[in-house]
Amino acid sequence: MDTAGNRKLDCEEWPQERAGELPSKMLEGVMRRFQSSGTDRFLANEESLRRLVKEPGTRQVFEQVPSSTLLPFVKRFLVVESPSRHSDVHLPDTRPVAAFSFRGRCRLDGDRWAPAAAFTGPREILRAHEHCEGHAVLLATFTAVGAAAFLRPPLEEFAGSTINLAGVLGRPEELDRLHEQLAGAPHHRRRIKLLENFLGTHIRVSAPDPLMTAAVDWLERDTEAKRIAELTRYIGLSQSALERRFRRTLGISPKRFASIVRLQRAVRLQGGGADLTTISQAAGYFDQAHFIHDFRRATGRPPEMFFRQVRAK
Repeated sequence: MDTAGNRKLDCEEWPQERAGELPSKMLEGVMRRFQSSGTDRFLANEESLRRLVKEPGTRQVFEQVPSSTLLPFVKRFLVVESPSRHSDVHLPDTRPVAAFSFRGRCRLDGDRWAPAAAFTGPREILRAHEHCEGHAVLLATFTAVGAAAFLRPPLEEFAGSTINLAGVLGRPEELDRLHEQLAGAPHHRRRIKLLENFLGTHIRVSAPDPLMTAAVDWLERDTEAKRIAELTRYIGLSQSALERRFRRTLGISPKRFASIVRLQRAVRLQGGGADLTTISQAAGYFDQAHFIHDFRRATGRPPEMFFRQVRAK
């Protein structure tokens, strides 16, 4: 019961909602990821850059850059704590994520609990998370090409899905030990150090695939509309060879990767106040119809409706 005498809704009783049918209230926080707040507090030392973001009543986020050894593979570490029950939505992303819940639980897309140690591949549609009160999770966001060095199966096996790491790594006792260490760690820096040590023992190469790294750089730089035929000439592979290697290393095709990059760029541009016509051109779409089609496919809504709901929050 709360202070007003109302029964609190338990995590088990939350509505079972799919990502394609998300209520507008769950769009809160989507834009925040792609805008610079200007008020975040940065702390730098000789080892890393750390950031602490506090969102009163919602969540606390601690961010740290990986060590130099892991930097080619991991983009950042985040510790996210939800002091109260909280729902959020995540835009499509090319970067896989390993998530280690060390306190409480989280539901994915309204229909199943996230594993304590989970791996999520690149995602082409919105993803909904429902965090129980007190949920705390340590996230390792890989670079687009970095996760392939951590998991043995081709990354395309994990595209658009979240799997239990215990079933992939084959050593559940190792993950159980890591979970206990994360839960008992005195602070977040120690938790991140523990995860760095764990990941370091599983990285199988000294550097990511250089050709795929170059392909990703080409797709992410500039803003003009790009065709995959141009990428094959730039990389020096046939289209079929490029497709196979890209899917194996990044989990999705070059075309799908470029689509996600354009979508994220469009969201950033809209956050800066640009109109839809300007966004479609500046984000790299061939025309506005292309923009609307891709956006609806990824979010389940045309861009105008999606941004209107975000603004309403």
